[in-house]
Amino acid sequence: MGMKFGRFLLWFFKPLYWLLFPYKVVGRKHVPKESDGPVILCCNHQSYLDPVYLLMSQKRHIYFMAKAELMKGRLGHWFFANVMGVFPVKRGTGDTGAIDTAVQLVKEGKMMGIFPEGTRSRDGKLGRGKSGAALIVSRTGAMVLPVGIRTKNQKPRIFRKVTVTYGEPIPFEELHLDDPEHPDLRYASRLIMGRIAGLIGEQEEAANNPPRKE
Repeated sequence: MGMKFGRFLLWFFKPLYWLLFPYKVVGRKHVPKESDGPVILCCNHQSYLDPVYLLMSQKRHIYFMAKAELMKGRLGHWFFANVMGVFPVKRGTGDTGAIDTAVQLVKEGKMMGIFPEGTRSRDGKLGRGKSGAALIVSRTGAMVLPVGIRTKNQKPRIFRKVTVTYGEPIPFEELHLDDPEHPDLRYASRLIMGRIAGLIGEQEEAANNPPRKE
């Protein structure tokens, strides 16, 4: 039993999940097809349910990084690897192997999902983006698909409706990462976070006016 069975489980439980955690999808047309080239999905991070909303709200499978502690035990490892598309990263240890795995998956045409904030928001508000997503983009030449997950009072709860909004993909050329020796990770991170902010109704001015190239 592998990835295909995991995808079947997601499909099988989708109606029940929607009843318990109802969600609305906006902008699904913006999700690139596999033939459109490498893509990295970048989304704000409010709760443990965020990867499920992303997997349920569109047809492509998504691979995620997650802390290695989640994948302890045979059952946990199988579930997160095959159903959720997770591979482990050892936080706080400079785990370059996880970055290499992400780069390889994107180059193979898989969709990589990243929460640029690096951790869940405690108050539901958008935090500062870290450079990890921009680093992987710089090494793959991928476009970025910005996504915003929004709900009343910020935190998803049972029976509380969530809106998942897909924005227009950001072409690699707009991210100022084309110089392999000096990719502007700061600029790219700020641009990505600005687009996400616009999708969830935060800092719309920043989303509509990307940072200047310094």
